[in-house]
Amino acid sequence: MKLEDVARHPNLYPERHLNVFVPFASHDLDHNVTRAVISTLRWSRPELTQAFLTQVVGLEGQTAEDYCYDLGACDYTDFDPADCSRRVVLGISGSGQIAPHLPSLDDINQDVVQAALGRPVDLGTKLQDVRRLLAQPELDYEELATLAHTLDELADGSLPDGWIFSAAAGTCVLIEAKLLHYLDAYQLERYAEVYYGGRETPVLCTWDQIASFFATWRNDSDPRTGFLTGQLCDYLDLLGLNRFHGFRPYDFDPDASQEARTKFLRFAEALHAAAREAGLPLAELAASPIGARLGFADAGTPGEVAVDLLATGVRIEYRVGDAVQGRFPGRQGVDEVLRLAQEREGALLESAPAGLSVRVERLRSETPDGVASVERETFRDELSPESLTFALEELQLQHPSLDGGRDVSGGYRHGALSVGLVIPRREAVGDGDGAAVLARATRVVGEVLSVARALTAAATVG
Repeated sequence: MKLEDVARHPNLYPERHLNVFVPFASHDLDHNVTRAVISTLRWSRPELTQAFLTQVVGLEGQTAEDYCYDLGACDYTDFDPADCSRRVVLGISGSGQIAPHLPSLDDINQDVVQAALGRPVDLGTKLQDVRRLLAQPELDYEELATLAHTLDELADGSLPDGWIFSAAAGTCVLIEAKLLHYLDAYQLERYAEVYYGGRETPVLCTWDQIASFFATWRNDSDPRTGFLTGQLCDYLDLLGLNRFHGFRPYDFDPDASQEARTKFLRFAEALHAAAREAGLPLAELAASPIGARLGFADAGTPGEVAVDLLATGVRIEYRVGDAVQGRFPGRQGVDEVLRLAQEREGALLESAPAGLSVRVERLRSETPDGVASVERETFRDELSPESLTFALEELQLQHPSLDGGRDVSGGYRHGALSVGLVIPRREAVGDGDGAAVLARATRVVGEVLSVARALTAAATVG
């Protein structure tokens, strides 16, 4: 972020720790997010809590102003939640849904399951083990994470993450907040039994709903309420807990690239949906170490669309040479592109979209089919019919046969081809809803897809 950017976006800031809810050192993220929500309600004007209970929790007629707030074990020794007439367990998660294949913890051997979750094996093996123990063959990774999280929390006792209550109004809301996809029905039922003395139908919502509610208050006439709700919305945004609503300067901080991945994945998901809605032939989205990959609907087309988060901006490219999906993974994609190029007569590209560049890189992997890393970039130029021809010649030089590409340490080298551009950080950042950068990115995806089709015109699904 530059000094001149301050005048353009006075409410933005370059360092995420300037947000009042972001701890400067390590912290328990689950508990801290709940603390941020509860603290915002506690220190804002009472009308915010009244609206939260009405619009989010579904409790009508909340007019009391003597609400109390707490975290974990309740510190109010003279308050009994079972005495309240309006009692709610509020569950918040990414999807706002109950994990469909998790049985009640009363029906399983928790010690055996906990041991299986703690085994030093890969995640796939762990999932299969737990599926067998629970007799739930359809259990997925998201549910596995929810189960592990629930068991860890219950080991410390049946403590809700947050409390909102008013003894005078006879209202109590217990909050279970998960930063995961699902909630656990057993955990919500357990809270109702322990604190309310019976079963209560939980109220479920998503983090996006939470963020949307508080966003309507960020310009409130009360300065403190407006400030806190704005900070909370920014906090949920930088954690990627809500839908993509635009980039901020801190999203491109290279020192916080790992923390920014979740939010960037929300951007990639929004881009994927927008591109499909525009009729672009894309398959599923897969996360990558620095962003995401969008596969092609025609699995016979080598390569993918790479959407990467860089310190300089958002890079969108047609990339072939390290694909993880489709019929031509890894070096097989380059083999196919070079084969098709050799069979074609004349120029492979009649014209090039403005602003795109073409790059060739040399990659190295430890095994023939292993994950490859970039050794160096060997060619870069503005995309044109001529530069694409030169790039393919360079790609051929960097892509020897499998045996010919072995180095003295036993690694394997091959080439990779990329066509695309970087949307500069200054253009990507804004204080709006992100619609402009999404529209620009969608156009770029369409442009690199047109290049991919021209380059692989003879590719067909086998």
